[in-house]
Amino acid sequence: MKNVEGNFEGAKGLNIFYQSWLPDNPKAIIQVVHGFAEHSGRYLNVVNEIIPRGYGVYADDHRGHGRSEGTRNYVDSFDQYIEDEKKLYDIIKENHPNLPIFLLGHSMGSLIAVYVIKNYEDFYKGLILSGTGTSAGDKVSGFLKTMAKVMGKIAPKLKISPGLEANMLSHDPEVVKAYQEDPNVYAEKITARLGYEMLSKFEMILDVVDKFKLPLLVQCGSEDALIKGAEQELKNAFKMDDQTINIYNGLYHEVYNELEKDRKIVLKDLSTWLEKHM
Repeated sequence: MKNVEGNFEGAKGLNIFYQSWLPDNPKAIIQVVHGFAEHSGRYLNVVNEIIPRGYGVYADDHRGHGRSEGTRNYVDSFDQYIEDEKKLYDIIKENHPNLPIFLLGHSMGSLIAVYVIKNYEDFYKGLILSGTGTSAGDKVSGFLKTMAKVMGKIAPKLKISPGLEANMLSHDPEVVKAYQEDPNVYAEKITARLGYEMLSKFEMILDVVDKFKLPLLVQCGSEDALIKGAEQELKNAFKMDDQTINIYNGLYHEVYNELEKDRKIVLKDLSTWLEKHM
């Protein structure tokens, strides 16, 4: 496996960090879109599962996240995330012009992925959504939602505590500890503008996804408190014929980072679905 790091110029000229993991002869590429406050390096369980099966992985750090430039956890417009992901897609396509590309988004990244597909559905072989849903979860406070809506336009860089507790991510204490100690994770504050943009995109999501036609895999934990989306609700939201929606009993938000015995099941389902759709 070869790990390569690079940078590209994102929307409004920001320097965006990205990296790739590649087997010797990849048969397809997975473009990973990470979640709020984290970064591309937290998907090694996915990388280690699918690289031996012949899949390459590309992932960037969103603007204001990880090793990319920008005010922490801030975006002028959600469209900038979409533009950045399109630029990463262009890099993938230039490097692997004949390979199919799948899009995998987790949490906030699943929301970004949905709007990427809205604009560029024909570019991708399939869509994978993890820790996803149709609205913010019950652990996201009403105060935060109100503040984001009120202050998102008049004081966009106002910093608010999102109330994100690391132990809501995974049952694995090692994952929680690593998250808390990771210098490239910044979960203490969210800017009002990013909160506003996320809430606005959630409000429109049902009208967006019901038009999708590409194959879909959803992988969520039944005890996810950060994003809300029950199995039947998700099935009703998506209308494509080829959809697989897996809700894993008892798991939290980061299903790829759960206890080993549980994440093995989730990761095997991911690789099985990929093989089926090659």
